[in-house]
Amino acid sequence: MTMKRLLTTAALAATTLAATSCQSGPKQLARTWDTTVNQLYSEDAYIHGALLQDIIPVYSIISFFAIIGDSLVVNPIHFWTKDVWSGLGTAYEYEQPSGADETISGWRPYWLEGE
Repeated sequence: MTMKRLLTTAALAATTLAATSCQSGPKQLARTWDTTVNQLYSEDAYIHGALLQDIIPVYSIISFFAIIGDSLVVNPIHFWTKDVWSGLGTAYEYEQPSGADETISGWRPYWLEGE
């Protein structure tokens, strides 16, 4: 096997492992971003909901990079430094949004209210 082919195979294997490893985990960056967006949405649904999520996909682009950062950096660190040694998964602790009049818990669609 030539050196060039060996390096190509090693690079392909490393890329495959990096792209497919640690997809599960606390997803610290993505969940923190979700919490921030939820907080902003509860403050102004028109700006942070319709405009920045639907019309101009600013939040979707940031979410994409947060997921990539989680997959390549944060989740492997949590896995190899915490989860492997404890045998338990690391969970993300969600925060309730402030600023909303009421936080809805156990929300059900209106057509299921009578059931």
